[in-house]
Amino acid sequence: MKAIVIGAGVGGLTAAVLLARAGLEVTVLEAHIYPGGSAGTFFHQGYRFDAGATLLAGFEAKGVFARLEQGLGVRFPVRRLEEGEGLMRVWLPGGRWVDRPVGRAHELEAQLEAFGPRVRGFWKWQERRAEALWSVAEGLPFPPADAWEFLQLLRKTSPWLLHNGPDLPGILADFLRPTSSHAPHLPSFRRFLDAQLLIASQADAAKTYGLFGAAALDLPHRGPAMPQGGMGAIAQTLAQAVEQCGGRVLYRHRAERLVVEGGRVRAVEVQLGGRRRGERERLEADLFLANLTPVDLAALHPVFKPQAPPQDGWGAFMLHAAVPAGLIPPGPPYRQWAGAGDWVFISLSEPEDRSRGPAGMRVLSASAHTPLGLWRGLSKEEYAAQKEVWQERVVAQVERLLPGFREAAGLILGATPHTFAFYTSRAEGWVGGYPQTHPLRTPSPRTPFPNLLRVGDTVFPGQSVPAVAMGGVRVARLALARLGESLPPL
Repeated sequence: MKAIVIGAGVGGLTAAVLLARAGLEVTVLEAHIYPGGSAGTFFHQGYRFDAGATLLAGFEAKGVFARLEQGLGVRFPVRRLEEGEGLMRVWLPGGRWVDRPVGRAHELEAQLEAFGPRVRGFWKWQERRAEALWSVAEGLPFPPADAWEFLQLLRKTSPWLLHNGPDLPGILADFLRPTSSHAPHLPSFRRFLDAQLLIASQADAAKTYGLFGAAALDLPHRGPAMPQGGMGAIAQTLAQAVEQCGGRVLYRHRAERLVVEGGRVRAVEVQLGGRRRGERERLEADLFLANLTPVDLAALHPVFKPQAPPQDGWGAFMLHAAVPAGLIPPGPPYRQWAGAGDWVFISLSEPEDRSRGPAGMRVLSASAHTPLGLWRGLSKEEYAAQKEVWQERVVAQVERLLPGFREAAGLILGATPHTFAFYTSRAEGWVGGYPQTHPLRTPSPRTPFPNLLRVGDTVFPGQSVPAVAMGGVRVARLALARLGESLPPL
């Protein structure tokens, strides 16, 4: 039985390695020269920069990456953060900051110190809802793609509903009411929540529905880890695992068209790059997985209606830089500016990670959300001018966090939504998935063809590297069920 996975993102690679482990003949097609997509790492002038995603979790005892390590016999090159260790520092209006350390007791102490006792109730609510959701979220087939997933949903949620019976009215209400409805009316705390949720759910606290908001805020307590060599090390490990299980990962293979016969996908036509640039191949299989957004999948066959990214979908402006280690004040590896002006999120390579760059230098990635509409229809000159404006805006915010950054940085690279569109093949550079404004916002993996399924950040549970890996597990299980097989336990 042959399977083809289009796109070597973390979700597609997770599904691919599980299918290969189950005995399928798996081929992964990737248009770029390295895996990971928006969670990849690229090499430039002696440095390794993360293309987009930088935050990593999922290494707690029953986390998705911990279970993949155990089930696949692999080891992801990460350093797991210890209880009490600082993960993130968020700067607030007025020059104050709040730290987010690992461990609930440590974080609650930091929150009470920064915002006072009025936030205690919010964090108690967040812990209760996050624990309830995480207990059922792993492999949750929501919304169900077919009758089989509907039955799995009933089997998975029935005992969960009984266990959470007393709290069920509140849980159901949090499908509809926003995260902000549980927060005290403290402007600085609301600003903090908005900044955190924008990077996790692509919407602020007033728009993110409560259950998702509670889970998204739980990152420091879900096995956070620092990838050694950059975020792309996760995708590289998964790609190697695919090959160890007998599959193959083909780079510079861009899917151009799906070949459909008798209501099923029979093959994919591929354009080759590199030394075989201009050549085309037709690859046939029994099963197809598309690690693509609905917008990008629609370009492969006319049965899909042409789509555009959602109006509230986001692009990212990224700033990649190399800075002297002495410029960086002590503190957590992740820092966020939530004071005046643009929100900017910064990740820093670890001082001991020599694979990221030369000794004495550290790699910095800074990201800011940018509306996709701002980058449409620009002439070459308009685009260059807009990029310059945005780069200056982000540099100015980084300068607030790292005084002297502008003069000390040895290398600065700017990346716009156009950059993401070019390197990750995502239409218009749309990143981060659907803003989580209501629970039915993210569609199921289903497509009009029974042997074609979607996977990635636009399939539940959606955003974040561990979430797309969880989605990959779900889709692999669904694909095998349609073949009359079951997923070997992890």
